[in-house]
Amino acid sequence: MNLVWLLVPIIVGAATPLVLQMAVEMAKSIGHMESAVVLHVIGTAVGLAWVGIGLRGAGFTHLAEVPWWAWLGGAIGVCSMAALNRAIPEIGVAAFIGVSIAAQLSVALLVDRGGWLGADIREIGATHGVGALLLVAGAVLIST
Repeated sequence: MNLVWLLVPIIVGAATPLVLQMAVEMAKSIGHMESAVVLHVIGTAVGLAWVGIGLRGAGFTHLAEVPWWAWLGGAIGVCSMAALNRAIPEIGVAAFIGVSIAAQLSVALLVDRGGWLGADIREIGATHGVGALLLVAGAVLIST
């Protein structure tokens, strides 16, 4: 594994609490779902700008090849953002991130092990399970 690629989750992870709080602040003014929609529209505009300057993959000509279930990602994303806009003021950013990362890792292990949704199958060992349990324990400690 190229260690440079580990910078990506570090940068995204460091930005996530800031982005979440930005979304919550917007939601205070315009509403939970409205904030989620506005932020996704802005994200779409930025993504289209990147495509416009040539930062793209195969292009939009292959949309018909996308599995039906992959289209649900956008709906899940906007609903998730609306839900976090409501939850974070109640439990805080740290608890939200701790619990959500523990849940993400637990499901990610299942996705990797089972090859769900087209993922490459990866071996999951005891150390993976111990790591996930420690992360869940940390999430419990942070959220109490």
